[in-house]
Amino acid sequence: MSHHNRGPYRQNHQPMPRHHPARHQRLPEEQDEPIDVPNAIANMPVRITGYRQLEPTSALESIAASNCLMVVQCLESIEMWTGIETPNRYIVHDMYMRRILYAHEESDYWDRSCDRNRRSFDLHMFDNRRQRLMSSSRYGGGSFTCSPDVLETWHRGNSIGILSRSTCDHRFYLRVAGCPTEFAVVAPDGAQSSPECRSRHTLPFPIYIQGGAKVGEIVRLDPGYLEWVSDADTYMIHFPIDMPVIIKMLLLQATFLIDFTYFEDRGQNGNAAVVYY
Repeated sequence: MSHHNRGPYRQNHQPMPRHHPARHQRLPEEQDEPIDVPNAIANMPVRITGYRQLEPTSALESIAASNCLMVVQCLESIEMWTGIETPNRYIVHDMYMRRILYAHEESDYWDRSCDRNRRSFDLHMFDNRRQRLMSSSRYGGGSFTCSPDVLETWHRGNSIGILSRSTCDHRFYLRVAGCPTEFAVVAPDGAQSSPECRSRHTLPFPIYIQGGAKVGEIVRLDPGYLEWVSDADTYMIHFPIDMPVIIKMLLLQATFLIDFTYFEDRGQNGNAAVVYY
C-alpha cells in the first residue's frame, strides 16, 4: 500500500496547475450559443434537500447556470513518447465552451508506476484566478486490497460528498454530505469489456437518483485515432439545469474517477497495461 497523503490537502503545499496542454492538442472554442445535448434531462424529477450550500464563485455560478460540462484531459507529450505515466491534468468547460476550471493530479511516481489505474491520489481544482475551489482524495483501491474504491471531495476544509464502488460492482454510489438522497452512476456493458473494445466507442454512464429516475449522463466520447498514442479522453456531463451545484460538482469528480477506473493506461504498452478489478 502506498503511504501517499490522503487528506483533503496539505496546508503548506499548494501546487499550481499548468494551464497549457500539449501544443498539438485542439481544445473546444468558446461560442455564443450553448451546445446541443442529446437526451438532456430538463428538470430534476424530485426535490433535493439537506445538502451543504457552497460559497459562490464565478466558476460555481457558471456551473449553476449550465445543463452540461465538458471535461478534456490534457495530452502529455512526455507520456506519449516515453510511456512514463505522468500526473493527469484536465480542463473543464461550461455549456458555452468557456474554460472555467483546471484540475491536476497529485501522486507519487511509484503509485503511478505500480498501482496504475488503481492508484491513490489527490486531485486539486482551480478556477481561472488560480484559486483552489476543491480537492478530492482517492483511497482504498490499491493493487493489494479488496476494499471499496472511494473518492472523497473537500470544499473549504469540509467533506461534501463521497463516491464509492465495491470490488466487481459496476455502479458508483454518490452520497452527498447532509443529503438523504443517494445517486448511482452505472457503468455500461461496453466499459466492462476488454480494453481494446472499451476504448473505441462513445460510452454513456447513466446517472440515477434513489428511486430509479434518470437525472443525467456522463458520456465518454470516442477518442478516435488518439487512442493509439495516449490515454487522454474527453467527457460530456449533462444534468438538469436546476440540479444543486454541489451535486453537479460531485458528478464532475465522478467523471475523474471513471476516467481512472476504466480508461487509464490505454495508450501505453500496446493497450496491455490496464489493471483489472
